[in-house]
Formats: sequence, C-alpha cells, structure tokens
Amino acid sequence: MASPAVISMDIYNLPESPPNFDTVGTFYIAFCVTWTTLVFSGMGFLIVNRKHPILKIRGLPLTLSAIFFLHCYWVLAQLVYPIGMTMPTLLAYDIQYFFMGLWFPLGVALFHASNSRFLHVAALQKKYTEPTLRKKTGCNGGDTSWLCRFRNWGCSKRILVYIGLGMVLQVLLTVGMWFACQKYHPTFGIPGTELTPGMPIEQQLLELSRGWEWWPSALWQVIWTWIIAPILLYRAWGIRDTLGWRLQTVGCCISNLHATPMWLISTYVPAFAPINMYFAPSEWIHLSVMMFEVFAVFVPCWQVLKHQRLRKKAIASNAKWETATQATTTRGSAFISSGSLSLAEKGQALNLSDDEMKDRLLTMSALDHTLQENPSPLQEFSALRDFSGENIAFLTRTADWKSSWPASPDGDQTRDLFTRALVIYTDFISPRDAEFPLNLSSHDLKRLESVFEKPARVLYGDPTVNLATPFDDDWPPCSRGSDSDTSSSCKDGGVETGRVEIANAAASRVQYTGDISEGFDLSVFDSAEAHIKYLVLTNTWPKFVQEIHRQSSESERSDETDVSQSTIVSRVSDYIRSIL
Repeated sequence: MASPAVISMDIYNLPESPPNFDTVGTFYIAFCVTWTTLVFSGMGFLIVNRKHPILKIRGLPLTLSAIFFLHCYWVLAQLVYPIGMTMPTLLAYDIQYFFMGLWFPLGVALFHASNSRFLHVAALQKKYTEPTLRKKTGCNGGDTSWLCRFRNWGCSKRILVYIGLGMVLQVLLTVGMWFACQKYHPTFGIPGTELTPGMPIEQQLLELSRGWEWWPSALWQVIWTWIIAPILLYRAWGIRDTLGWRLQTVGCCISNLHATPMWLISTYVPAFAPINMYFAPSEWIHLSVMMFEVFAVFVPCWQVLKHQRLRKKAIASNAKWETATQATTTRGSAFISSGSLSLAEKGQALNLSDDEMKDRLLTMSALDHTLQENPSPLQEFSALRDFSGENIAFLTRTADWKSSWPASPDGDQTRDLFTRALVIYTDFISPRDAEFPLNLSSHDLKRLESVFEKPARVLYGDPTVNLATPFDDDWPPCSRGSDSDTSSSCKDGGVETGRVEIANAAASRVQYTGDISEGFDLSVFDSAEAHIKYLVLTNTWPKFVQEIHRQSSESERSDETDVSQSTIVSRVSDYIRSIL
C-alpha cells in the first residue's frame, strides 16, 4: 500500500489558527475598545462645539478626516495579536501591506495638511498688525498660464492638490510593487522575488513583513516626519497662541519622530524578535497615532472647556462690577471702583497682578476704554495670539466711520459714507469677500446682506471666497491696493473682478454710484458691533487681562524693572496705570 504524499508546509497552505485571547490578547481588545470610545467621544464633542471660536478657525473636517484614517489603521494593529492569525496568512499580510502603503500615508498627509493651517492663519492675521503687509499682485487667471492660476488658489486647496498628486504616485508604486513581488502571489511576478523554497515558516513570515516593496511607505513616512514636520516645527516655534494650536502642532511633530526609525529597527534587528511577538513593529508607529489623537482631539476639547470657564468668569465679573452708568459712559476711568480711584488720587501704585483688580478689569467699560484710547496692544494680542484680529479691527474701523458721520450729511457725503461702510462690509462681514468673516448671527448677517450685498457685487464682482469653507482661501487673487494704489483688477475665467480697499473717504479713488438701500443709516452696524464687542469681552478680552496679570506678576518677581517693556501686555499694563 502506497504511503500518502507529503505536502510541504508554507505560508500559502498554512492552516488558520484560533483566536488568541490570552492575557495579552484580552488587553489589546479591551484597550482598543476603551481608547476608540474615548477618541470618538472627543470627536463628537468637537463636532457639537464646531462653531466655537477655538474650533471654527481650525478647519475640523480636515483634522477629523485625518484622525479617522489614522484611527482605522490603529484599530487594525490592535487586532493583529488576538485575531490576526484567524484569517489566511497571505490575506492578513496583504491587508497590512496596503493599509500601511496607502491608508496610513493618506491619514498622515491629511493630518499635516490640517496642521499647516496654523501657519497659514497666523500669517494672514499679521495683516491686522502690519497695515502695509501686502501680497504680490495675483496672476491674471484668464490670460496667464495654468501654473500662475494654480498659485492663486488658496493654501488648503494647493496642499490638497500636492497630497493628491503624492497619493497617486504612492498608489502606483504600492500596487505596482505588489504585482511585481512574487512572494505575495507565486504564480506571477518578477523572477527572484519569490520566497526561497524550503525556508522555515517563521522565516517566511518574517520575509513577508520586510523587503524592498515596503520602502515607498517608509519613504513617505520619512518625508513627512523628518522633513515636513521639522519645517513646521521650526516655523511654529516662535508663535504663542491662546488656542492650543501651537501645542498641537509641536506635540504632533515631536511625538512622530521616533515612529519610522523604530519600525525599521524592530523589523530588521533580530534582538527585537522576542518583543515583536507581543508588540508588533508597526505598534511603534501607532504610538505616534495615539499622540496625534491626544493633541488633535483631547487638547482642543480641554481648550474649549478651559475657555468656557474663563468666559463664565468674565460674564460674572462684568455683571458684578458694571452699573448702568458704567455701561453708558465713554470714559474708561469709570471701570475702576471708587476704592481704586482713591488709591490713584493718593498716588499709591495699583497692583495689576492683584486678583481683585484682574476681576475688575473683566468689564465692558474697561474694554470700551481700551478700544477708544489705545486699541493697538489689544489689536496685536488678538491677531498674533488669539487669531481673532478681525474683531478688533472691525470695532475700531466702525468707530472711526461713526465718528466721521456729519450731523446732517448731504447727498455726496451720504454716498461717501455708504462706500466706506461697503468696504467695512466686504472686509469683515461678507462670507463671499472677507478672509475672516465675523461670527454674526444669521439675523444680523441677512439684514446687512440686504443693505450691502447687491452694491458689493456691483463694486467687487463675483465672490472669491468659498462660502462653505471661507478660511480655506489664501489672500484674494486680486491684490488690494494701498493708499497710493487703491484699485486693481484681475480676470478669473474671463470675468473681471475689481478689488478696492478704501481707508477713508478722503483717500478713496473709487466710489459707489448706484442706489443706496433705505436701511442704511448711522446705526446700520450697531447690532453687529454690539454682538462682536460682547464676543471680544467673553473671548479675547479675558485672555488679554489674564496675560496682563501674568506679565505683571513676573515683573514684580524680577529684579529688572523693565523686564517686560518689550511685550504687548507690559505696554498695556503701563497704559492702564497711567489712566488711573
């Protein structure tokens, strides 16, 4: 009787194994479920509070999309030890290969694209502190090259195009190398790329997880983690924002530096074999994914909660110290209590680091006085630290516009006032034209649109800002002129668009000559102004006062009397002392 044929065992006929629910496997499952619940709860919190100023400027769709891609790959890695061998071996390694070659790089690219918005927004906000800062005149979109028109696109659009091109190349390399590598399919491929016959099973499994076909994924990771990330880190290092955005960018860049080197070391160094049995080489990458989630999900959640506490404190302080007289006064000294005035009259120094004084500064009268007498430090702080410079700029521009209103304006004066108001509308309010549209209620926005929108289209042409994602656009393609050159134009798809910036009626070279809405009068911006001022009081102003408090405390502890004279808040501290 003939003996049965002996079938050689290799990865192509390796039988499936039962789930591995030992202590380590159980830990991986429990940890995966717990962490996923926390991450998605945090993402849900961000979505619910997406209109919060701290989150609205971040561009949540891009960030949360990146987190979704990265977390899916993270979950897959946590399931390798407990249930990875329950499926055909070759299929399991194919899934790992394509996830690491396509899915993970896309998630990392989207994540760094969302982080790059930090630098983009910070650069745009500088215009509120540097009036002469201009971008070079945009290209003529209708008559110039496609490359010139591409440069006119917004920052986020260009980044997504670069990512798209990179992913196309990555897909071609990953798929092409899979087809070329015969060890994944012994019936076709480049000769010499197959597994060596008779190789032990353990060595075959090891060869599936390393080789030249993995290098496109490694190269992509090196580019993002060791080239792009350090550049972002360097450029973001000097920015001190109040939104936790710099912390997110710096934390993610630093926490990702170890990932690719440790993955390569654990894959190719035999001494890591005992560790790899329980902690797969890809887990070094997934440690950085978890840090991404901490800084991109949980840090913003913490910032929102922190801001909500500060906002409640500002509202309570304002209600406590404000009186009917203080609410209507135009002199800033009214925001100081009688006890503080008595100290000032006696020539005694006021301690701005005192908690009670800090509490008394959190009032509308204090904010009003700063806006009327010396708004520059607050403007700098809001633009460079809080990324809300448009709010202070709108309040000061509106106040200047109101102060220039004659008692009984004639027809020419009314038209000039309307033109200036129209510029305020397009610079700060219009979702179609403003780079940072004000956060107004729908009622206020519709009312102002009914007054200014048609004239704005007559004077400015078609919209240049994406209504769905207004912050995704860079400086407008057509340059806004300076005082010496207040008008320029460009063509976009054959449609000519005029761009005008009018600082005041005297400097204006262009004037609206059409019909003026009956709803236009001196009070046209009152509701929007009151709304934005309250937002500043409950958002930017408490942070500003808090910074004054901190700088004052540091100054008192220092032996050098002028230690903080070069800072924004020190100038405001001295200014507030001078008016008491």
